Amino acid sequence: FIMSTSPISARAEESAIDVSTACDGYFTVLYQSALQVKMKVGVTRDSDTVYYCYVPGTASTYAFTGGNGEYTITLYRNVSGTTYRSVTSTCVDVEMDDPMAPYLASTDEITFSANDTVGQKAAELCSGLTGDGDKVAAIYRYMAANFTYDHTLGRQVARGEVVNYVPNTAQILEHKTGICYDFSTLFAAMCRSQGIPCAIAKGYLNGGYHAWNMVYVDGVWNAVDITRAISNRDSDAASL
Repeated sequence: FIMSTSPISARAEESAIDVSTACDGYFTVLYQSALQVKMKVGVTRDSDTVYYCYVPGTASTYAFTGGNGEYTITLYRNVSGTTYRSVTSTCVDVEMDDPMAPYLASTDEITFSANDTVGQKAAELCSGLTGDGDKVAAIYRYMAANFTYDHTLGRQVARGEVVNYVPNTAQILEHKTGICYDFSTLFAAMCRSQGIPCAIAKGYLNGGYHAWNMVYVDGVWNAVDITRAISNRDSDAASL
């Protein structure tokens, strides 16, 4: 898509971007609009920008995954086709109290709470376990043994028939099916709900776009491919 830095109107909605929680590793966007238009949030750090889909009227949370430093956050609105223009923008110098904070937060992509089904299931799986490695292994084993890959959705995404896809962690847990993006999102949400830093990694693998996890245990980031475990029914995971 094409981004334009020209504002769509002179009246910027400064309250749309709330960075008061920057020290906790995340910010919130809430833009009220009567128009049902497609919108995106752009997060720029050191000239690199990551774009997220945004639904007007919702309070959506995003993490500062680039660490401490200066960020520019821009809210864009679709004007036609694949062209977007800036609605409002803000800069923030992020100094987090905990460098792991972005990998512990509940965000629009990785959603959980202590009282929702995701948090409750993780608590059930990790009950009686004290080590982070044992907890990660318990979550891994559960997902590997009980979830199945949705090949129909996978083909639709690969062909471009499904775009702007954002997983719903509660629905993934309920239906126990999905694609790599779904599985890595739910795995991260359950780990984070147990206070274990976890990130989603994305890139090309064997000619296809893939998502997996990086989980932080005992001072080390470990790669975990939960989709591969599900596909191979590899539920025999040792603790990390």
